[in-house]
Amino acid sequence: MAVVSYGVSTELDAINSILMSVGESPVNTLNVQSPEVVIAQSTLRQVCREVLQEGWKFNTEYEYPIEIDTNKNVVIPNNVLQIDLNHFKHSGHHDVVRKSDNGIYKLYDLTDHTFEFDDAGEDVYCDIIWMIDFEDIPQVFKSYITVRATRMASNRMVNNGQAAELIAQDESLARALATEYDCKQGDYNIFQDSRYRHNPSTVYRPYQVLQRR
Repeated sequence: MAVVSYGVSTELDAINSILMSVGESPVNTLNVQSPEVVIAQSTLRQVCREVLQEGWKFNTEYEYPIEIDTNKNVVIPNNVLQIDLNHFKHSGHHDVVRKSDNGIYKLYDLTDHTFEFDDAGEDVYCDIIWMIDFEDIPQVFKSYITVRATRMASNRMVNNGQAAELIAQDESLARALATEYDCKQGDYNIFQDSRYRHNPSTVYRPYQVLQRR
């Protein structure tokens, strides 16, 4: 079988798609001095963060171990969009949030009002939603992110209401395809959680229902 070179899109492909939608010429590199390219790239990256922070099968990990440092602190990696302690590993002993400590983001325990974790062992186990590179995103999500960014960039650069309405229709279809892909990957169901089958309380997630239907 022949290898298809255009089977997956790159960040450059996505930005060129945005540029062409507003009547601009495509570029061969992102290292150009162009305000249109800057707007297209910043919009694409903004939409990447917005979409990925919802949490999908491909960028969500459960029970991810993070080592407690010598100061008994848990430093959060820079590419984390959302983080919480895993309920099954820590049984609700801590109530944590992400908080800055002199410019370094760490887990902060709201229960004990401290950055220090004395009784958690060598690691804490977290449920994490990751920010990942555009190139590593599944193609169906790249397509959704691109068309959504195209609509936003079009509004910012040309403000054509008719064009935005047409792009919005494409966006709705792209999101439906992305959601279908995620459902196939995640094996979700309404009766029991696919990961923690013994705990039905983990099945219903209101924010996901509101965002994805």
